[in-house]
Amino acid sequence: MAQTAIFGINSNLDTGGIIDNLIKLQRSPIDIVEAKRALEDAKLLSFQDLRSRLQTFKGVVNSLNTEARFLSTKGDFTNTNSTDTNSVVSLSTSSQASSGTFSLVVNNLARETKLVSGGFASTSGAISQGTMNIGVGTNSISITIDESNNSLDGLRLAINNSGLDVKASFINDGSATDPIRLAVSGTKSGEDNNVTIGVTNFLFGSGTGNLVDFTQTQSAQNSSFFLDGVAISKSGNVVSDVIDGTVITLESAGSGTITLSSDTDTIKDKIQGYVDGFNELMLHLNSELSLETETGETGVLFANFTIQNLQQTLRETASNQIVGTDGDFEYLSQIGIRTLSDGTLSIDDGDLTNALAKNVGNVSQLFSSSSNTTSSAVTFVGFTNNTRPGGYDIRVQNGVPQLATSGSTTFVDAVGSGNFFAGADGTDAEGLNFRIASLSNGSYGKITLSIGVAQITNRILANLTDASLEGPLEAEIDTATETIADFDETITQLEERVVLFEENLRERFTNLEVILGRLNSQRDAFEQSIDGIQALFSGK
Repeated sequence: MAQTAIFGINSNLDTGGIIDNLIKLQRSPIDIVEAKRALEDAKLLSFQDLRSRLQTFKGVVNSLNTEARFLSTKGDFTNTNSTDTNSVVSLSTSSQASSGTFSLVVNNLARETKLVSGGFASTSGAISQGTMNIGVGTNSISITIDESNNSLDGLRLAINNSGLDVKASFINDGSATDPIRLAVSGTKSGEDNNVTIGVTNFLFGSGTGNLVDFTQTQSAQNSSFFLDGVAISKSGNVVSDVIDGTVITLESAGSGTITLSSDTDTIKDKIQGYVDGFNELMLHLNSELSLETETGETGVLFANFTIQNLQQTLRETASNQIVGTDGDFEYLSQIGIRTLSDGTLSIDDGDLTNALAKNVGNVSQLFSSSSNTTSSAVTFVGFTNNTRPGGYDIRVQNGVPQLATSGSTTFVDAVGSGNFFAGADGTDAEGLNFRIASLSNGSYGKITLSIGVAQITNRILANLTDASLEGPLEAEIDTATETIADFDETITQLEERVVLFEENLRERFTNLEVILGRLNSQRDAFEQSIDGIQALFSGK
């Protein structure tokens, strides 16, 4: 501020304005770099937002990218007597459940042991000291009754803290005298979990005597039922190991039919979720890559190769043929899912409903991964991202399994040991894992692998969103981040130059004013000397 105080004082120039304009001119390269940085920052934010959207969509495709996740089965029970409203069983199913019908007859439910003591006046009334023996199935324990727990409530706490599968509580039967009873119940049903209890002490000369008498009001028993005529007994009423993928909860005695069928409503909801997620992502990509011809305005990621490639790949995934299916459906369009002009998808509900009714397994293949083998000696284990879908013939030559793409006569040795092998690197079967029961020479049929649009999409999204894979989207984010850092460094350097330029400029203008001040002083002194000389010669 001390420097600016003399600006223009001798030159009468707008020195401050001149300096400001020169500095503004000097800052023009910084403005250009900052504008470029702003564009790069917008790109980075767009890339990061896209990564988040892709991760969200990946969660959607993961819900139907395998046959087990795609297929849904529902269970219904119909009483033998149509007028009977008794609830015999309730059913819940998982993706492992297969369609089918089963006859069911429930004779009785499983139940736990229940024991009730005689009456007591109160929970705190004292009882004699002795020993309490509790047994649950093959487990038992003895608890000493002493001055610390010789009351009805002490017994209750000792039972509950025994660590056995048993629980004690109080019942008030409302009697005028001794209304309090100690109820002991097993926490697990079934004959193997029968509960016994006795509270005794030693009577001198008379052996042992009961301190508390218990009466069994319910004995433990197993559930008993027939499934398709097969007699079954279980310790509980929740049965999960009788029908694959189905939990049967027995609720009462009775008979009827269990029907397991495809849950088309749930499957359609999953497909709708995929289409909605696909469309949301496609519309976002359209916006990011847009070009407004009239105004020339573009989306933030306009002409970016990575994003253009992603958009094109997703479109092709939804419209291409699915290899390896074993039904009439090989394209999404054949089940009513068609691609519109903007790249989004639409669903014809009627066509989809008919396709699910005709062959739900084939529809599943269009979305998820599935496999089958034609030889019982070969078991499919899995595949990797490098495995291409299709059929592969298997044979064993000289004790080594070999694979050939169906239709080809070129067999390539598989890699592995024991009975576990995989397709060789560099082949279409790379990463195709299987187990073979015999290494005797001969033909072992064919493995067919189908990879649907959801699994294909999952591969694409994993490559883009998994930082460990260092895919193209991560490369774009890294490049944008590095470019912004470079711009920041350039801006810092240019700012330092402007500061030095301003300091130098102000110093020069200050020196100019000082020099002009000296010259003005010399001019004034010279003029005064001339005036004195003129006055001397003029006699004034």
